Amino acid sequence: MQQYDVVIIGSGLAGLLSAVMLAREGMKVCVLEKNKQIGGCLQTFSLHKTVFDSCVHYIGGLGEGHTLNKIFRYAGIMDQLELKAFDADGFDRIAFGDEQISYPQAVGFNNFVAQLEQYFPAERDALSDYIKTIQTVGDHFPLYRLRHGDASEKARVSGWELTATLEKITQNKRLRNVWTGNNLLYAGAAGKSPFYLHALVLESYIHSAHKVVPGSSQIGKLLWKQLQQFGGDVYRHAEVTRLVEENGLLNYAETKDGERFYGKQFIANIHPQQVLSLLESRVIRPAFRKRIEALEQTTSAFMLNLVLKPGSVLHRPYNLYWHRNDDVWENTDVANPSGSPQQYALYFTEDKHHPGYAESLSILSYMPFAEVRAWSDTTNHSAAEQERGNDYAAFKQQKSALLLEEVMKRVTDLRGNIVAESAATPLTYRDYIGAPQGSLYGILKDVNKPAETAIAIRTKIPNLLLTGQNVNLHGVLGVSITAVATCGVLTGLDYLLGKINAKQ
Repeated sequence: MQQYDVVIIGSGLAGLLSAVMLAREGMKVCVLEKNKQIGGCLQTFSLHKTVFDSCVHYIGGLGEGHTLNKIFRYAGIMDQLELKAFDADGFDRIAFGDEQISYPQAVGFNNFVAQLEQYFPAERDALSDYIKTIQTVGDHFPLYRLRHGDASEKARVSGWELTATLEKITQNKRLRNVWTGNNLLYAGAAGKSPFYLHALVLESYIHSAHKVVPGSSQIGKLLWKQLQQFGGDVYRHAEVTRLVEENGLLNYAETKDGERFYGKQFIANIHPQQVLSLLESRVIRPAFRKRIEALEQTTSAFMLNLVLKPGSVLHRPYNLYWHRNDDVWENTDVANPSGSPQQYALYFTEDKHHPGYAESLSILSYMPFAEVRAWSDTTNHSAAEQERGNDYAAFKQQKSALLLEEVMKRVTDLRGNIVAESAATPLTYRDYIGAPQGSLYGILKDVNKPAETAIAIRTKIPNLLLTGQNVNLHGVLGVSITAVATCGVLTGLDYLLGKINAKQ
């Protein structure tokens, strides 16, 4: 029998951060992870001796004095991270159809305006209003400024729908599509996504944009090391199969091999649907379970990872987002009958042995779960490896070929210079990240259903808390802030914020 002050289910970023912050405050903490590798979306993998990020290809808000920088510094990992900055005059570039223009999104609020003003000289006022609106929204989310506010602040801006808000700022459709051209960062849905989702994500990158070298798994490894220094434990291959409540409180988490982990407090860093599937409790009402099961999830994706011939493909110090149509909202979650991609994102990694050239390229494109439903009964991850069959392999090969053909129209030096490739589908995301239907960012935030799609940190079981991307906001910054909020329930939020804001 294992006894802890806090038992955390899932070793995603929010779980690991929570573990470090609570262990630092003297609590005995353990983290239970079903996979061999910790980190959730921070996981990396190797192909042809080349490291690839599974999900997190770049991070915003890590610049000196910014929110994520302060949180990571409090966690003790900031100075140990090796970061590579993107092109400040265009960390992301947005392209449409056959046009050769790629519109920059730049680091720095003034620079953001200046770079786009070159393409939209008549939209100077709109560009300035856009930045002011983003900053206003950020100011209304207290934890994004690492201060303790109240719900009424967020309520003043939470009801703004994304596309409608942008239409109020400018009637220039192309400019609006440039602003939302990297919406693969949040899988926005027209008419549903709140403006704050777009604003908080983009603001972090406008502050700063970095890549973690050699991969995002470094964050998880460093947090694990910090947790060990504070006496905490991480158990891998520890898949939780039961969460057992007794007398209104959670008593223990039981793993697949029958081991029980008892705790005074529990934090679930997994999807709320997964939590409910594990939970043996009469406290949680059937109506709540039904509501969570019915929530719409964000769409999933197809990812193609390429190892490149050394010194052959020029490195681009930015990410490129391409859309077939002028409207970035078209075909977000609809399979294209032709099979050709409607949009993609390119993430380059520079070869340290051949500066100026790319070592690898990752290509991301939306893919609804419906396209892989035929293989949905199969499971394949490190804890349960299983082949999905020849038909699945052929499907991935076909999708890879179509995606590559489209990308090579713009990245012409790619042709003939691919050494190895590997593809991931919504099934991969489902099995490794634990997201229903391989959802990229969990539950879809719907401005029309704020109460239904909002997931609280506290549950009806007093000693069970939730954390992670479904509770607040996805992304490295979003889940880090959620971890602070979760831990604040146990330590006192003002106390914890004081510690984080203090000079380290």
